[in-house]
Amino acid sequence: MSKSNNLAQAADVLYVYDGSLAGFYSCVFHSIYSKTLPVDICPEEALQPSLYPAIYIATEQDKAERVRRSIPQKIAAEALPLVETVFLSCLEHKELHLLEFLLMGYAQGARVLKMLGDPLVSKIYAAQQHLLGEKQLLLGFIRFSDYGGALAAVITPKNFVLPFLAGHFISRLSGENFLIFDKTHKAALVYQDRTAEIIPIETLELPEASNEECEYRAMWKSFYKTISIQARYNPKCRRTHMPKRYWENMTEFN
Repeated sequence: MSKSNNLAQAADVLYVYDGSLAGFYSCVFHSIYSKTLPVDICPEEALQPSLYPAIYIATEQDKAERVRRSIPQKIAAEALPLVETVFLSCLEHKELHLLEFLLMGYAQGARVLKMLGDPLVSKIYAAQQHLLGEKQLLLGFIRFSDYGGALAAVITPKNFVLPFLAGHFISRLSGENFLIFDKTHKAALVYQDRTAEIIPIETLELPEASNEECEYRAMWKSFYKTISIQARYNPKCRRTHMPKRYWENMTEFN
């Protein structure tokens, strides 16, 4: 990345890519070496009609790897997980913001990570914290059901958190086969025969719950009601610690 210190110039063009991390890094490579800063970077599947001419940036693994290696080398080791976490976040126009952040990092070096007063850097860190915060909530909010000896759960997160949930549940449920379906991003973490994989799934049709499963659900609901303290009932506080948008997938609210 020998030209990384030369900031790109704004151009009235839209980058389109395949939506992968390697594809994004290919866009970064193209931006640096063409010295252009696009108006936006858009995954092909989300492309909308635009007045700006679109350029499709093909994914090239060698160029993507060069960009990836350059991040810890030219910015800082901590910058790489930051970029790759925010890439999985729900931050709007995240690809463009990450490109701008990398260009700033190539120019400023490690000090960019401490420029918390900068609106762009602040936005990047906020996106990282939003994803990690949602991951932490889901560690407690995911509810599995037993379907013929396999456990399954459905989540509807804003961020793509499956890669961050995998280690926890594989460790906790290492002797089980299980699946966590992310309905928002149409993907599933599948753990079977001690092998884990995240795969694309458009829809998931679960079978009817068995009588035994229904009994377990009833016991969990009874436990949830039993431990509540009516005199301290505070729905506003509950929504703060257990946001309502998660309730649809939680047994105690069904």
